[in-house]
Amino acid sequence: MKKFLLLLFIVCSLNVIGQIYDAPMRSKIPPTMRVYSLGIYKMGADNYYHYESYSIPELLTSSDYLSTSKGNEHFFCYSKQAKRYYFYTDNLIGFYFPTDNILENDLRSAMDDNHVKKIDLKELPSFVNEVVNKMNERYREINDSIKEKIVAEKKIQREKYVQDSISAAQKKSAEKEEYRKTHNWRELEMSNAYKFECKFCDKSHSLKKMMVLSLSADTVYYLQDEPDLSLIGINHFTIHYSPLTNVIKNDPKFIDHIDTWRDSISNHNDMKNQDADILNIVHYSEFNQKVCNRAPYGFIERWGWHLNSADGIEPYFTFHNTAKKTIKYVDFYFSVFNAVGDKCYLKYNKSYIGNVRGVGPVEQYESGSWNWDRATHYTSSDASEMRIIKLVITYMDGTTKTIPKDSIIYDD
Repeated sequence: MKKFLLLLFIVCSLNVIGQIYDAPMRSKIPPTMRVYSLGIYKMGADNYYHYESYSIPELLTSSDYLSTSKGNEHFFCYSKQAKRYYFYTDNLIGFYFPTDNILENDLRSAMDDNHVKKIDLKELPSFVNEVVNKMNERYREINDSIKEKIVAEKKIQREKYVQDSISAAQKKSAEKEEYRKTHNWRELEMSNAYKFECKFCDKSHSLKKMMVLSLSADTVYYLQDEPDLSLIGINHFTIHYSPLTNVIKNDPKFIDHIDTWRDSISNHNDMKNQDADILNIVHYSEFNQKVCNRAPYGFIERWGWHLNSADGIEPYFTFHNTAKKTIKYVDFYFSVFNAVGDKCYLKYNKSYIGNVRGVGPVEQYESGSWNWDRATHYTSSDASEMRIIKLVITYMDGTTKTIPKDSIIYDD
């Protein structure tokens, strides 16, 4: 009789309008009822709430359920076939599974009387997703309020840090004035050479000195002393940016540099990675344009030759294409001379001018390299110098360009 009254109290607490069932099992779960969790919202290590979904429903003990679940249960559907009663709380989605037939029959009857949705298991994902979406919206607002608080705290900390820095700089201004007169804030020198891992070129630079473009609390934007790329006398300097490691930040000279030039650094700490990437693209484009203006059809990056044991000529060439057209062939015409400047006869074609052909394709701003490791021509053994007579470039569209020797440009 007591058991029947308990069941009657449970089913009578169903809310017909909202289809909400505030289960008394919040305080005590009968041993004939099992609770499974489909997913739950938990606070992560980042101090934000995240939804953790279980591909296999997790069976909860009574104590686990009461300690993890927040708020009342709201039933939203049940499966007659699986004998499951699906509900959600403020942070948990799950289902009850009665193992007692009497309790299961009474619950199902109450669900039917109150029009709680009866579903097949294949319909379950859509019902669960609807509940998850509602939870997501609620916890999105909670996470936004957490984020606002974190941002506000960081802003306060930053403002305090800047104020403390200004006060310290003012106190030390007199003793640093002489240093300011003899140095520039962009000239950063450290006690040792440190490795800077550039995030733009993915290379490691070992530097003791650098030219600083922008410096923030965690990143330095800098130029190296030597150009990153040099073609036909035109230099290109890449803007590199690298995280500042604790080792660098703790370097005495680095600390003195920051303290001395705090104001200048603060006024030049607004560069971002994207800004540097865009500037590098623009500067590289300008660099290429300067190279094209000086060598509109291209230039020889490197070349050379040697005689093999049979007096055969084995040359090599690398040609850089600056024209918009794609190169199909590059014909190199050459003569060889002995030590006193006499032309050496080429036995292969019975003349004093030989040629080799480099086969492309070579796109604009790309280089083609060719190495003829088998003799292309044979000459006398006293040949010691080669001179390029002309270049004939054939493009993919069939047009050609002849570059005489006086117009050939070499990369020194």
